[in-house]
Amino acid sequence: MIGYRANQYLLKQFKQLNFKNIMNLFIQAKSTPNPNFLKFVPSGKTVMNDGTTLDFIAARYAHVSPLAKKLFTIDGVNRVFYGKDYISISKKEDADWNELKPQIFSLITEQFTGTTPLFTDEPEREDTKIKDDDSEAVQMIKEIIDTRIRPLVQDDGGDVIYRNFDEPSGIVTLTMMGSCSGCPSSQVTLKQGIEKMIMHYVPEVNGVESVDYGENEQSEKKSNA
Repeated sequence: MIGYRANQYLLKQFKQLNFKNIMNLFIQAKSTPNPNFLKFVPSGKTVMNDGTTLDFIAARYAHVSPLAKKLFTIDGVNRVFYGKDYISISKKEDADWNELKPQIFSLITEQFTGTTPLFTDEPEREDTKIKDDDSEAVQMIKEIIDTRIRPLVQDDGGDVIYRNFDEPSGIVTLTMMGSCSGCPSSQVTLKQGIEKMIMHYVPEVNGVESVDYGENEQSEKKSNA
């Protein structure tokens, strides 16, 4: 009987603690330049460390994160992006945010008030670190992306990842991630913002182009053929 009462007391305390955590957690939904993306910001919580980001472009890539896997089970969600202190989520064209948001709020609340880790495996990172064999131009491009461009686009719920610099043509290839992917204003951001900034600091650059994951994989296969 004593053991039963003790267990009941511990269960009651746990429920009160969990309820208190829920009451202290405020999740704000913010719009982005892409109408199909929303930023969900859990107050006082860190999602990704060290300025890194993670873009789940499909459910099959979400195996490393229990939260991402659950979010993809919501009918209408087709992309999940982790930023420093937010989670960006993309919906399908015919999906309604009014129907999706309560389900998304519930899963994010469950994640940040429970004990389940955000990651079960170490996620793969996009690497923009300077390498020993990088040319001076490539080093400058990577530094500009990391220090000037990425902080700006991350603030809108997206990211920009360096892919390649073709020195003969002077073309820099990037991948637009998160809310920047498929955004109606992404080409304006790419040409009027990113391209102008990189060309200003790196004279060797003649232009900037964006490719998605599929196009990037195909170009790599061709170059290796």
